[in-house]
Amino acid sequence: MEEILMYFPELLRKEILKSNLKLIEEIRIRVNKPVIIKNSQREEIINYQITLETILQILQKICNNSIYSYQNQICNGFITIKGRP
Repeated sequence: MEEILMYFPELLRKEILKSNLKLIEEIRIRVNKPVIIKNSQREEIINYQITLETILQILQKICNNSIYSYQNQICNGFITIKGRP
């Protein structure tokens, strides 16, 4: 999970770290909406609003500045990030 958190701004990272990292299955980020952390049993709403600029910065980091290479995943509404099994 630490590999994934490096893509997020520090304040958001700190909020996510308050959750049980081992249970997190999905982190949903949307412009001007609260962040949602999903695990197999529930969803947790983080009171952190994401701006368009923040989304673009995160996207650039995740895609290694090659958003085009992730175009199909982005069109499907998600990006899969490698992490430890």
